[in-house]
Amino acid sequence: MSATPTAAAADGLVAPTSAVGFDLRNTAIDIAFPFRATVRYRYSDRFLAPRVGVTRKYNHARGVSASGRLLRAHDGLDLRAKRGTRVSAAFSGTVIDPATRWKPWDSERYGKYLAIVSDEPTSPGYVVIYAHLASTRVVVGDHVGRGQWIGRVGNTGNAAAEPPQLHVELRAPFRIAVREGGRDRRIDAFDPYPSLLAADPKRQE
Repeated sequence: MSATPTAAAADGLVAPTSAVGFDLRNTAIDIAFPFRATVRYRYSDRFLAPRVGVTRKYNHARGVSASGRLLRAHDGLDLRAKRGTRVSAAFSGTVIDPATRWKPWDSERYGKYLAIVSDEPTSPGYVVIYAHLASTRVVVGDHVGRGQWIGRVGNTGNAAAEPPQLHVELRAPFRIAVREGGRDRRIDAFDPYPSLLAADPKRQE
C-alpha cells in the first residue's frame, strides 16, 4: 500500500473544486466501495503502471519512446474478484456516455463499461468509470443511487486474457497539470487508490 488518503474523503469533506494544489496521487474523495464486505477481492496501487496501446489525450503517460511517442500509463487500478460479482455505484449520479467527454473513446480497450457523474454535494461533477464488466444493469441517462447494484465483474475489452477484474478510474471535473514524457499535459484522471482504501469495508471492520 503506497498511498495514504489525505484531507478529502474519509471525514466526508468536500472534494477539491479546482486543480490548484490538487495532489494526483494522494487525494481521496468520498465514494462507496464497489463490492460488499462479504466479497473476496484484492487490489493494489497500480496507477501510472506501464500499459500498451495508444496514449490518448485523456490518458496519462509514463515516458516517451525512442521515436518520440508517448508511452501509455494506467489511468486507474484493477480490483480482482470472482466473475459475476456484483458491482455497486460509487456515488449517486447519472450514467453518461464517456465518448461525449473523452475523444476518441476506446471502447475496445474498456470492454463493457459504465461511467457515472456524481451529483453528491461532496463530489459534484466527479466521474467514476468501471470497465471490463461482464454485464451492466443500467444505461446512459439513468440516475443511480450510491451503492446501487449496476453491473457484474468480468474481463471484457483488453482484459479478455486476464482473470476477472473491475477496472476503476476516478476523474475530476477539471484537468490537472502534469509533466509527462517531457511534455506539459492536462489530464483529469487521478489515483483512485486513496479513495478506495478509505471506503474499503474490510479496513473498517
